Amino acid sequence: MKDHVRRGQRARAAGQWTEAHAAYKAAFDAADPESTTERERAEIAGELGLCELALGKYRDAAEHLTWSLEQREALPAALQKRFEEGLRKATPHVAKLRVSVDPPDAEVFVDGKAVGRIARVYTLFVEPGLHMVRARAPGGEDAFQSVRAVAKAEHELSLHVPRASVSSAKEGAPVSANETPRALSSPAAAQTRPTSPWASWPGTARIGGIVVTTATAAAGAVFLLRAHVVHSNLRERDITLRAQGWTSHTCREASAPAACAGIRDQVNERDLFATLGKVSLATSAVFGVATAASFFTEVAFFGGAPKAAGVRLVPVTTNDRAGVLLEGAW
Repeated sequence: MKDHVRRGQRARAAGQWTEAHAAYKAAFDAADPESTTERERAEIAGELGLCELALGKYRDAAEHLTWSLEQREALPAALQKRFEEGLRKATPHVAKLRVSVDPPDAEVFVDGKAVGRIARVYTLFVEPGLHMVRARAPGGEDAFQSVRAVAKAEHELSLHVPRASVSSAKEGAPVSANETPRALSSPAAAQTRPTSPWASWPGTARIGGIVVTTATAAAGAVFLLRAHVVHSNLRERDITLRAQGWTSHTCREASAPAACAGIRDQVNERDLFATLGKVSLATSAVFGVATAASFFTEVAFFGGAPKAAGVRLVPVTTNDRAGVLLEGAW
């Protein structure tokens, strides 16, 4: 952990915020409460938050700086002042959620991602946009609540997770070999039993749609990552060449250096991968929306019951992403 901290300090002093963030993140993950002091953990969290602030990761910065300042008694006054100033800069870009949960042992998810701790009241930071908060208790059902978060605002949410009913427990109990379940022996019950969204004719198409959506999204991410790597190489090469006296017109001259051909190849490669990445992500979005819409198509034309089928579709948008949260049991 101390090696990561020293690496982060050197990178921060050099203004290399990406490297500093990676080092402090590794130190934060490696900080063991049994082998580190409260001050060390609070200081690492605060420095990690300042790196995230410099990189524009305002939600993560607000969370880590808040967590650090909760242990302000262990921090020197100078560090408290730095972290408080960083938190003041991060909070205008995010919204605060205060989520109360009953029962207190329920697990909380925001946009499908677990919060990671258990409490009765949570103080969370989210980016502006529509978010879905879900609570799940052992042996109980799920409670959902959506919220449209506004920057610099504080939102109060209350989630009550109903416990599993006795009748539901009986329905899930095993049936002996000599006993015929009433629900199955009744023709009316058999006719009204909800069918799975996968059991009808669009089932195969849905599976194919999910596979294509996942594959094209993964391909788009790989293409964009490759384009980013090539762009970073070009930027570093540009800095080096300018230090050697090159200008923006060097490669346009009649007697251009031979290295210009390699630069043009890299530019073309970057543009190609960027285009492929955007096309792949757009294709993934089209197939994803079509697959999600197939659930509601069957409901509209074939009399399905979405509540009985257990499907929940919620749009989710933030500053840097957009999508849908599809949950349920099949």
